[in-house]
Amino acid sequence: MTAPPIVLLTDFGLSDAYVGMMRGVIHGINPAAHVIDLTHGIGPQDVRHGAVVLADSCRYFPTGSVFVAVVDPGVGTDRAAILLETPDARFVAPDNGLLTLVCRQYVPSFGDTREPDLAPAPTAGSASSVARPNAPVPNHCRAWRLTNPDYWQHPVSATFHGRDVFAPVAAHLSAGASADALGESTSTITALSLPIPQPNGNIIRGQVIFADAFGNLVTNITADLTDQIGATAGSPNVTVTIAGQTIIGLSRTFHDPPGHGLSALIGSHGRLEIAIVDGSAAATLGVGSGAPVVATAC
Repeated sequence: MTAPPIVLLTDFGLSDAYVGMMRGVIHGINPAAHVIDLTHGIGPQDVRHGAVVLADSCRYFPTGSVFVAVVDPGVGTDRAAILLETPDARFVAPDNGLLTLVCRQYVPSFGDTREPDLAPAPTAGSASSVARPNAPVPNHCRAWRLTNPDYWQHPVSATFHGRDVFAPVAAHLSAGASADALGESTSTITALSLPIPQPNGNIIRGQVIFADAFGNLVTNITADLTDQIGATAGSPNVTVTIAGQTIIGLSRTFHDPPGHGLSALIGSHGRLEIAIVDGSAAATLGVGSGAPVVATAC
């Protein structure tokens, strides 16, 4: 059987050599590895953005895929490196909350604060202020601290664990290495304090979690939540308020109806998005991650 792919997600961008070096290390260890670039456009040091994109995307890959997720503002500090094995995939990442929403697929309340969280996304060096260490690893999952240097690239840079720790570990996994050989089993993992919006009568209060490359504002209000308040696409039975603007109804597409300006819709992530026809909602509204969003059923 063909080995499952190694899937890369980082905030490195593509203008520097960082991603290429990671791929080089992987192929040096396992020349047969099949490497897929999920994205390298996560906002710099934005652990929350990475957590959302990783969890929303991993379902589209073969069972057993090895995800290497590197959004790591604490690189070189005492934050741990971790391997999480779920029934569906394996995830190699810094233990800084980046795997929170992956864990939430197995424990829906994982990392839920049940409190409004309208603060901006974490910036460099601030991830620890919004993280909760020592959350229990979800049932049906296992985790290991990556402590065995025999499976790393040497010398190990204090500022590039993506190349020197995470990439080689993933390569060894794809070549058949045992998880138990890579480090020490752990029963805990770090969770970001990410609230789950809850309907309050006919109202859902949420927030923008990231703006995509088109300037569409993706929120933490999911389709199942809008369904709970009876908000359906193509019907004017809901209003969405953001940055002092009120949008009436949920559109079905980005051009529904043609010529319309600001719109709200359930996008391909299964989340409520704010968009503008042939333009950038983020630029038009002047908001980004953390901006409050309110959906109200009429």
